[in-house]
Parts: sequence; structure tokens; C-alpha cells
Amino acid sequence: MSGKKMALLVVIIIIGVFFGVQAMFGFPIKDLIRTDITDQAKVVTKSEGICSVIGSDQHPRGIPDCPYKPGDTLIITYKQGMASVEKYQTKKLM
Repeated sequence: MSGKKMALLVVIIIIGVFFGVQAMFGFPIKDLIRTDITDQAKVVTKSEGICSVIGSDQHPRGIPDCPYKPGDTLIITYKQGMASVEKYQTKKLM
């Protein structure tokens, strides 16, 4: 076998092993790129400048230096599966 064919075979084996491991564990590589979710949430509590909000997924999230008060409705953006809020703003009434 020539060197080029051997190198090609090694590359194919490495790619096959990579996809085999991914398949065994449910393709965890796709979780590295999380999608942004924009959701409506209500401020539940505010303590020491940190507002706690709960969106439709029922997971509590904190907003530091929060100017809002309990009961305010916000539009929040967060990464799927993460607890931090990326962006937030008040819901505009129409």
C-alpha cells in the first residue's frame, strides 16, 4: 500500500470512529451550538438588585442590576439549556 492510500485509510477510519462515538452518545457535538430562545417572562422576585424571572420553560433565571419590579412582564433572550439571560427588555404594550 502506498503512503497516500494509507493516509486516506487512516483519515476514513478516524472519521468513522468520530461519527460512531457521536452516534453512541446521542450526537453531543450538536449541543456545542445552542440556539437562542426569545420568550416572555414575568419578574417573580427582586432581591439586592437581582430580578428572578420564569419563562415558559419554567426554569428560573436571574437578571443582575435589574431596574424592574415584581409583576413586570419582560421579553428575554437566552441560550437553550442555559440559566443566564443574554438580553432583556420590557414588553411593549400595544
